[in-house]
Amino acid sequence: MPKADARAALGIQPDDKLVLYVGRFDRRKGIETLVRGFAELFGKADAGLQAQLKLMIVGGAQAGQSDDLERSRIQALTRELGIAERTIFAGQIGHDRLAWCYTAADVCVIPSHYEPFGLVAIEAMACGTPVIASDVGGLKFTVVPNKTGLLVAPQDVSGFAAAMQEVLSNPKWSTQVRSTAAAWVQQNFSWTGVAAKLSDLYRSQLAMMLGSPRLVSQPVAVASKAMRLSA
Repeated sequence: MPKADARAALGIQPDDKLVLYVGRFDRRKGIETLVRGFAELFGKADAGLQAQLKLMIVGGAQAGQSDDLERSRIQALTRELGIAERTIFAGQIGHDRLAWCYTAADVCVIPSHYEPFGLVAIEAMACGTPVIASDVGGLKFTVVPNKTGLLVAPQDVSGFAAAMQEVLSNPKWSTQVRSTAAAWVQQNFSWTGVAAKLSDLYRSQLAMMLGSPRLVSQPVAVASKAMRLSA
């Protein structure tokens, strides 16, 4: 959907500079780093940019559950840093509306201390949204620096603030990223793309196995097993 339509559906103004976080409330997710970075960006911005900046935090469990305490801590932190009025705590939303959030955002920030894969990065890029992520775990492989987003050292508050400033102040680059990021995800993380890579992996492993002297006497059995796996 067009960005303007997504913003209209969510009540976001056309000129707003929207920074998005999606995920659960957990200290390892680094939300505090994002909030402090956003506050640093807000404090250095001129009056015009300050009026446009918004931070949307999507996700969280039901009241009284484990991450409710972390949510309360983060809400208190936004008040302490003077950005409570610029922060939207959207709570849990349906997967259909989640696509609106990604599309409406100017940038999606993933400040995790550790992340094995980074599904949020894939979802955001699939919607054409630039990503700023911690340079850890799977995020190092899913985000392509300067092509689909930026990578920052984990827990680097000033680094995240500078990266947000870079993305928000360069609309031409962000527009280019919107097409590059979506194409990158389609090529590497769609079901078709993953199936092709998996097939190539099985074929290369089969070739290596058939070249092993120990398995030369059983080539048919090896090939049969590999074909069953690839199917």
